Amino acid sequence: MSVPGVTNQTNPGTDAASSTTFSPADRLGKQEFLMLLTAQLRNQDPLRPMEDTEFIAQLAQLNSLEQMQQMNETLSTLVEMSVLAQTASLIGRHVTALDPSGGGVIKGVVSDVTIHEGTPVLNVGGTAVPLAHVVSIGIDPSATASGGAA
Repeated sequence: MSVPGVTNQTNPGTDAASSTTFSPADRLGKQEFLMLLTAQLRNQDPLRPMEDTEFIAQLAQLNSLEQMQQMNETLSTLVEMSVLAQTASLIGRHVTALDPSGGGVIKGVVSDVTIHEGTPVLNVGGTAVPLAHVVSIGIDPSATASGGAA
């Protein structure tokens, strides 16, 4: 089955040979796939209708697309929760980190963890420290000194 050329309805001066770059949002999604399939069925040659196997294959592709999108959303959520759980395990631990505002070193106990723009941020002695700046993790020295030899 041949497919006629596609023209850009919003800007007729643009053609497929132009060097336009597309973002991920420009890719075909489920809705666009269904619209194309409907247009294909509506405009097919009545003397040569679409084969059942072609139609079933396209529906299977649509189903696969939906499942991959759901899996991608689930994996993204799982990764976020995993990062949060791993970072939360640092609460109460003594860390050494590079000062995000410049040059120095910050040492202290992690009091809480937040997620800022998808990045875990530790509160170390009142200073917000991105997890990527942490260089060492240990046990709070004051906790071992007070509970030591008795």
